[in-house]
Amino acid sequence: MDDENKIVKSQNFSKSTLEGQAFQACSFISCDFTEAILRNAKFCACSFINCNLSLPKLDNCRLQDVQFIECKIVGAEFFKCDKTFFSPSFTKCYLQYCNFSDLNMKNASFKESKVQEAHFTNTILCGAHFESTDLSGTIFHNCDISKADFSTATRYTIDPLTNKIKKAKFSLPEAVRLLQGLDIIIV
Repeated sequence: MDDENKIVKSQNFSKSTLEGQAFQACSFISCDFTEAILRNAKFCACSFINCNLSLPKLDNCRLQDVQFIECKIVGAEFFKCDKTFFSPSFTKCYLQYCNFSDLNMKNASFKESKVQEAHFTNTILCGAHFESTDLSGTIFHNCDISKADFSTATRYTIDPLTNKIKKAKFSLPEAVRLLQGLDIIIV
């Protein structure tokens, strides 16, 4: 690995290239990765805390056991990441216009986050946790969300006809949103 156990604070990586670099157990705190080129970079057991990751270039980027905490992540095309080891978690993050299509995110964790206008298409989310997460405008299409926990999530739109939802957890009154695509009238 190029860098191990480093703590990087308040660095501006905006429009910089970290292409092909490798990081093991590093912490990035209050760093700006706006439009950073992370192509072929490897982040293993790393933490991003209070970072801005707007429009990063993620082609074949490895995000293995990576934690995003209180980060702003806009327009991230996560589907371009290395799919083999893809295992991020998100806590108190703001994610907007992110694409998680075609990824295996089994047991993924989204905790106290805002995931707005994101795309989950053909995504495996078995056992995923969306604890206190706002999912407004987010699309779930042809996903496996069986055993996922949406019990404290809000503002989701999930069509039970186009997604596998067996044993997923929902709570009322928010679970009524599952009926939106059924063209029925509730009185």
